[in-house]
Amino acid sequence: MTAEARPRSTGDGPGREVGDAGDPGERPVFELFEGFALTSVLASLEQAGLLARLEGGDVPADPGEGEDGLPLATLRYLAQRGVVEEHAGAYSLTARGRAICADKGYLVWLAGGYGEVLAQLGAFSTGTLCYGEDGDVVRRGRWVADGSALIGRGDVTPYAIELLDGIAFSHAVDLGCGTGRFLIGAAQRYGASGLGVDLSPEACADAERAIAAAGLEGRVRVRHGDAAQLDAIPTLDEAQLVVAFFLLHEIFEQGRPALVSYLRRLSRLTPAGAHMLVAEVQPASGAPDERWRPEFTLLHAVMRQQLLTAEGWNDAFAEAGWTPRVTRDVDLPGAVVLLYENTTEGSG
Repeated sequence: MTAEARPRSTGDGPGREVGDAGDPGERPVFELFEGFALTSVLASLEQAGLLARLEGGDVPADPGEGEDGLPLATLRYLAQRGVVEEHAGAYSLTARGRAICADKGYLVWLAGGYGEVLAQLGAFSTGTLCYGEDGDVVRRGRWVADGSALIGRGDVTPYAIELLDGIAFSHAVDLGCGTGRFLIGAAQRYGASGLGVDLSPEACADAERAIAAAGLEGRVRVRHGDAAQLDAIPTLDEAQLVVAFFLLHEIFEQGRPALVSYLRRLSRLTPAGAHMLVAEVQPASGAPDERWRPEFTLLHAVMRQQLLTAEGWNDAFAEAGWTPRVTRDVDLPGAVVLLYENTTEGSG
């Protein structure tokens, strides 16, 4: 057998004839391998506060004592994957790197928030492990909140602000506020007061720090609690605006009657004429080139949650006494922002 025809070893498995796989670039496994590794590295750096060093400018390859830096092996890896480039002993983001960092929320949401959930999918499927508060594995709420905030900053918030520019409000309640970024921005832009509610204590702590940094103590508050428990949330009777970004599918987990009941109760607790601003991701349609929605749909199915289309949300809100005003697509694939007005008689 000539050298050209000799089987090429692939680990401990059977040999593969040279030429069977064609060009190495035609082996899709390496796209998955590299994507998983790069996603994990960047999400981890972001969670540790290290990615900001690259976003802030050049990072020295060999930092002196007391200087900020990153491990040289990490910088070299990022350079090999086209995220950074080396020049004169320092590393900086490439154009590709800057584009990735602009969308880093998706990586944080997936790897930081749901990495362990995906890693245990096989165990969920066989019943070895269970998802949920009473089960073995749960998502990491802080990184879901932080990733969602980063995603929303560019792909949802501009559309939401456009809708809010058309209404008047002086007090807002943000259900599932996460790190409080949207509520803080609304308070700054419109001069409103606000209350945020979130189930993650870590996200609430981050929100409190952000509120203090913005100088909004006393005008914007955050409360650690369950947004599903409406009667325990203060100031709803004063709220001309209620915000619920990527929250209501968790209420829908209990079924459509529970969702309608929740929305109807909310209409009774808020003043007549109050508005509700909602953002949700619609379920995967099955299109072969669809982005984001299949992964979002899968992970929420693991959590025993279903998603609704925009039409489904509008129907549920209308049944609960809210009048649909605007439905708008956003840059987050498959997501919509929806604006409703409380037209229930006797509300407030």
